[in-house]
Amino acid sequence: MIETYILEQLAAFAKYKNFSRVAAELHTSQPAISRGMRKLESELGVTLFDRSKNRIALNQLGELAARHAQLILAAHDTMVHTVQEAERRQRTFSYGSIAPAPMWELTPILSQLFMGMTVSADLQETEEALVKGLDDGTYNLVVLLRPLKDKAYFCRPFFKERLSVMLPKNHPLARHKALHLKDLAGERILIHNKIGFWFSLCRRKIPRATFLEQGELSALREIVKTAELPSFSTNVAQQDGFAVPAGKVVVPLLDKDVDVQFYCVCLADKANEYAAIFSAVDRINRG
Repeated sequence: MIETYILEQLAAFAKYKNFSRVAAELHTSQPAISRGMRKLESELGVTLFDRSKNRIALNQLGELAARHAQLILAAHDTMVHTVQEAERRQRTFSYGSIAPAPMWELTPILSQLFMGMTVSADLQETEEALVKGLDDGTYNLVVLLRPLKDKAYFCRPFFKERLSVMLPKNHPLARHKALHLKDLAGERILIHNKIGFWFSLCRRKIPRATFLEQGELSALREIVKTAELPSFSTNVAQQDGFAVPAGKVVVPLLDKDVDVQFYCVCLADKANEYAAIFSAVDRINRG
């Protein structure tokens, strides 16, 4: 059986065309490369190189062998990745969400239900990325803004979240009982940039706004307390213990797409296995 390291040497020679470069790339010596190639020729029973005093090059059989070596090495890498990924999935429960609030609820539930496993959460801005991840096995579960009607999926309503704008009391818009996102056109707005679809929604619906992005939620909340700038809040964030700072007022938004219903979704053949998750989701939904 031809050893993998020899195939790596052959594939590298096909790429770099000389032993010194191959030796440097593979962190070995030129004599070791030469021995490996002669061993390969011996095992195959053919000559793979045209050799002269000052030059060595692959012949036609060598080019053919190099192409097959590349295919074998690619298959080897695929096998290693596939097996390692399968092992990782056995000890990891991975889920993706379209917004952060469902993650605040789900992570403690999953950590309790899958003790001994790693719970991995991933925030995405698009449902397409989440559904693709569910289909290809990247995620065990996803949280979407809509149920999937296809019988290949099992869906459960989760909870609702509503976006509001938080304004300084002396802001011209603060006297309104309700606003649309477009009313914030041209404003400088403080925003957390790790909020899933909410960020792209606000960028799309508020013309000419300048978003002052913060990557850390705790830092953003401290800035919001003193800054004379608009920011956002939701009913879930307020229930989570974030009180409206003094000197600020929360104004509801009237856009229909800021009032969202989340859905937990898994593959249909996993519904029974994840029954305890959906029971917990149902309790939150009823609450």
